[in-house]
Amino acid sequence: MARLAVLLLLGCAACSAANAAPVPAPASPRPVAPAPPPKDDGKAAQGGAGGDGHAAALEQLKVGPIVTKPDKQSSVLVPLPDGDHWTRVRFLTLKSLVGFRYGKDHHAIFGGFVTHVDDNSVQGACNKSFEHWAQPYIDAFEVELTHEAPVAFAWSPAAPPKTPKQVAIVDVDPVHAKTATVLARESYEAAWAAYPAWGTRSCLVVGVAIPSRDEPQRAKEVRDRFVREVFPKLVTPGTEEPKDSF
Repeated sequence: MARLAVLLLLGCAACSAANAAPVPAPASPRPVAPAPPPKDDGKAAQGGAGGDGHAAALEQLKVGPIVTKPDKQSSVLVPLPDGDHWTRVRFLTLKSLVGFRYGKDHHAIFGGFVTHVDDNSVQGACNKSFEHWAQPYIDAFEVELTHEAPVAFAWSPAAPPKTPKQVAIVDVDPVHAKTATVLARESYEAAWAAYPAWGTRSCLVVGVAIPSRDEPQRAKEVRDRFVREVFPKLVTPGTEEPKDSF
């Protein structure tokens, strides 16, 4: 479980993100006003540090308006908090259907991937396919995972005309991920979900990872907003799997 959290860390590293060494957390959170990150030109960037800039960005993600953003093929519509300040990116180490980052300092990362199963209507099949697909990417990573209570919601994929609406139960896995590798030494609040999105064999897996950077409570609150307001409202407008991954 929680493989997407690790994959998003890999993707962050592939975008030239080298996270700064963590600074001891203050005794209590300091008040910080919400503020979006500076304009992102979409180019490769070094990972950011903590401090007021990260805290302000997380506060903005907690309260910013939901704005729907499409992937490059308009095959997935993602309702992102403070959506106007997310930038579409590619994860260079692996192919993804969609990727977004919140600021060049990677205050948050969102990604979407496609997997395949024999029958995506079988409960848990999409989750298991993602775990199998992700395993080669994470074997070399030393990751400590703390799972929180799982969440589930009803979700319906697009259906052809005159076809009965299908309702699937999508499971969400919220986790705390702690890494200690050459590429990353960070703690993340993360969550992922798997959808039976297209036809009978294609699954869409999406996830979000928020680096704590000495702001664990703020990062957790942002993650929980994704669980409540983003994952259940994600839309796949078409009935066929997108042709391309990037």
